[in-house]
Amino acid sequence: MPELVMFRKILIVLLVLVLAACTTAPTPVSTPSAEQMDADEQAVFAALLQKLYAAPSYVIMDTTATSPGGVGDTASSLERVGQDLAGLDQATSDSFQARNAAVTPMRGDMQLGSPYVVLSQAAMSQMFSQNRDGWQVFYEQYPDAPGIITLSRVGFNATFDQALVYIGIMSHWLAGAGTFALLKKVNGTWIVDQQVITWIS
Repeated sequence: MPELVMFRKILIVLLVLVLAACTTAPTPVSTPSAEQMDADEQAVFAALLQKLYAAPSYVIMDTTATSPGGVGDTASSLERVGQDLAGLDQATSDSFQARNAAVTPMRGDMQLGSPYVVLSQAAMSQMFSQNRDGWQVFYEQYPDAPGIITLSRVGFNATFDQALVYIGIMSHWLAGAGTFALLKKVNGTWIVDQQVITWIS
């Protein structure tokens, strides 16, 4: 019977090990600090601007938006672009929607790889309300800019290796477009992976 006793002991040890494995808490996903999230957001902006325009300088509107109308239709915009962005993580989409629930001021001290100016709505209205072509006035003041750019806040997935951002640009009276871009982080660098245009004029 010693074999039976030994078998029972081995069986108990195995059961204990199996139960321990089943009850082990999953490894928590580390949440980045506000400073790290801010740095990643700026890096996403810089990568997108470089990919789309590679301009010497930029003019960026002073508030965020997810469409020409602001942030009011973010959910419907996400539903449309989500069908065209392969591999879009649900967490990235949820983060984008949460971070764009309200309009946010754009900062003037971001590191975007190139100089930029934050343009207020009042300054833009004044520029385009003169007795001259507003775009001529704009390019006289900002000759190196590709146009007037609007950015959203950036949505991230849980592991911070996927990012979703909206960028809109107007470069003349009937020349502009809005784009959702999906980026991925490769070896610590953000790279534009996919783009979906949501409007064009």
